Amino acid sequence: MYWFAVVLIAIPCGRAQLTAQSSLAPDLRECYTVPQLVDRNNLPPTTMPVLIDIIRKIEDNPNINVDLRQLAVLLLHTYRQDGIEFHQPEVNLGAASTILPFAPTFHSFYRHRLLLTRIIPGNLQTLSNTTVNSELKCALHHMLSTTVDARLRGNENSCNQLSQYRALRTARDVTLVEDDVEIIDLATLKAANKNGHMRHHNPKDDVEYAGFGDVKSERQVLGQSTCPLLGGVVNTRWGAVSAGHLIAGIAAGAELQQVPVLELAKSSFLNYNNVQQSVTSIYPATLSGDLAEAVLIQGTERGNPSISIGTAGNWNSSQATRYYMLHSRINVEMTDPEIRGDIDGFVLGTVLSSVLSASNTLKLSQLLDMYYTPRNGVYNSNLRACNRQALSQQYITATNLASETYTFAAALDTNIPLRGTITGGMEDLVNSAVTNFQTYASNNLNDLNCVTTEATSVDYRLKTNLYIVLDAVWQFQAVYPAISYLLDNIEVSKYGSSVTLLSAFDGSVIVNKTFSISDFHTNYTFVRHQSLLSGVNMETSLTNIRIMMHNELENERTANYVGGNSSVLLFLLSSGNIQITQNALDQARILNETVPDLRILFATATNQFDNLWSMVRDVHNDIKTVSLNTEGTNVEITMNPVLDRIAQVGRRIINPTCGSTYPSDSTSGTRQFEDFVEPGFINYYAISPNYFYQNNGNRRVRISRSGVGSGSLIVCYSRATAQPRQNATLSGLDEGAVTCQTLATTGNVEIGLQNPCEGYWTINSCPFYYISVQSSVTASTSLSAVCTENACRFPYNVRYQVQIEEFGCFSSAASLGVSVGLLLSAILYNLFSSH
Repeated sequence: MYWFAVVLIAIPCGRAQLTAQSSLAPDLRECYTVPQLVDRNNLPPTTMPVLIDIIRKIEDNPNINVDLRQLAVLLLHTYRQDGIEFHQPEVNLGAASTILPFAPTFHSFYRHRLLLTRIIPGNLQTLSNTTVNSELKCALHHMLSTTVDARLRGNENSCNQLSQYRALRTARDVTLVEDDVEIIDLATLKAANKNGHMRHHNPKDDVEYAGFGDVKSERQVLGQSTCPLLGGVVNTRWGAVSAGHLIAGIAAGAELQQVPVLELAKSSFLNYNNVQQSVTSIYPATLSGDLAEAVLIQGTERGNPSISIGTAGNWNSSQATRYYMLHSRINVEMTDPEIRGDIDGFVLGTVLSSVLSASNTLKLSQLLDMYYTPRNGVYNSNLRACNRQALSQQYITATNLASETYTFAAALDTNIPLRGTITGGMEDLVNSAVTNFQTYASNNLNDLNCVTTEATSVDYRLKTNLYIVLDAVWQFQAVYPAISYLLDNIEVSKYGSSVTLLSAFDGSVIVNKTFSISDFHTNYTFVRHQSLLSGVNMETSLTNIRIMMHNELENERTANYVGGNSSVLLFLLSSGNIQITQNALDQARILNETVPDLRILFATATNQFDNLWSMVRDVHNDIKTVSLNTEGTNVEITMNPVLDRIAQVGRRIINPTCGSTYPSDSTSGTRQFEDFVEPGFINYYAISPNYFYQNNGNRRVRISRSGVGSGSLIVCYSRATAQPRQNATLSGLDEGAVTCQTLATTGNVEIGLQNPCEGYWTINSCPFYYISVQSSVTASTSLSAVCTENACRFPYNVRYQVQIEEFGCFSSAASLGVSVGLLLSAILYNLFSSH
């Protein structure tokens, strides 16, 4: 009873199943009325990492105490409302109108209503409207809710082309700010006629900014688009997926039910023979739901005995995926993203009972994270998105699918308004739909398979604290995709990397340090970018950044922080002829000497090597020239060298007693931290000579397993290569450059750091010590849930301990004057930042 009471506190019942009503749910209306929320560019991109990030926020909410199945149901009942369409009023709507011209009237709503009221009931519960903020609520709503917006936009002559960028754009004159993603034209918005009329498209107006009444309509021209927008879609490496169908399959599969067909048919008379008495809930939630829609709508409107399955499309951008455009406006009942969502939801729902029996504490975010991952999968390497085609053939039986689709189509026929009546031949239509679905799913999706996935992905996960110093001279449409690309690849998340956005004008904070990818995109928008002061002041920026970094070191000293994420300071500069003063050089030197684990990198629009070389550690690799265009077509090629350099910076192992002042008499004693490695993956670490410069016979690193798990651990170390690993081919290095030892279920690997800087006259000349911890498992290994604490990203991660002994504190900048000055700076920073 106590648990039930906790849930009721967190989940009010008064708004139950409002997303199943024939009007727009009250809590979702602001997504269609508030200009900031209507403009999708103020919402995070619709990607699987963003969806998982928002779900994690809900799971971490202290007021929410539900399991995987309950959360899946709550997401559907709170945020999913399929079929919402814009309806042009016949009369003008004044600014104070009480009419909202949006309602769930598209065909997908009627199946959705059956799903929420009869097939996956929510027990009169929804999540509180304050569970996540408005931006994330609207983002979640749009990612889960399937609809088709077929209004004419004015760019139909180009949007069917498989362009990665600007597909929602018409040509602009050169005086107007261009952008890669749909940005509101504020001047047009302010001057908008407030009569609520639809009007012809003006190429100077952006697509999304308002729905009715107080500003012009978000869609510009009466008529139907030849490439309409499909809602409810998220982007993954393995194709666009309808997330609402995915979550519905999981919710239905977690508690399979046989639902009487007469209950679905509202006790109406069924017009068809040989109908089953019930349907299995997972089918209408996924595959048979879409197939039944296709049969009924195409059967009554097209008159074609062959039911068309599958409609392809493309995103408006590869790095800012907010709009998915279909290549056709007909036969859109079962599009490519819906097929993927149906298959994935059906497979995960089918295996969920066995998965939960192995780990009853599994979270919904973990299930999605394991399935949409390059390796390992859901406890089995076969259970992952790259294996979708084989999974479809393994779990979906044509005979069962046909009978379930036929039965649900008979029930749906009594619920959905159609333009005709099917008087015979329903079974033939269903068989055609099922056959065409199987053919299309096998031959037409062309998604990345597992072999290619593994060949094009790395076997390590980046964990870095990335500080991006942004030059606002960059045009937003050029730099935003580049930043998005970096954040996606370093995996900004609670289990991975963090990002902090700083201004190159003065080093001030634009976006505070966050481990949430959705929070970053919510806070860094076109409007925010436009408000930034332009230009680069290296002296002021480096001074303020140095104070911030020293403050971080002092916080780590207080928290006894021994190791974790690497630290990278990346200057993204567009301005040319950057002025470098002597004080700027001094600040950079102090940063390099007193924050030794921080790697300073530069990515500049023009060659600034002569200006910047003295500010970095490695003049050959730490300065890159990047060419970012406003079309965004070269992001991956341009930013890959920067990403590779970030990846070369190992996770930190430090002496926390050093702080920012490096007292010469301070030693670490024995300290440790725990870390986790995914089976088959490898973690890389780097230790600065600032912690081992002078000889100490007791100085060492000890690595031992602190938990059970599959396979063994291989510990490698080197002074010559930043990413040591077993059996690696190291060009130009001798055979002894890398030493590896295998760590089984017990014991430890001890790495001695006695006199490692012998022969080096300065700390800066002494190389780092590089260590790696690799999980070695065979390809056929069956994984189990052994890692249940909150720090585990995946339940099958292997836990180990990194212990340090007698680390010292050495810095060429640690004179008394400098030390006191740095400490005072940190104190002043704390005082001013707290007000």
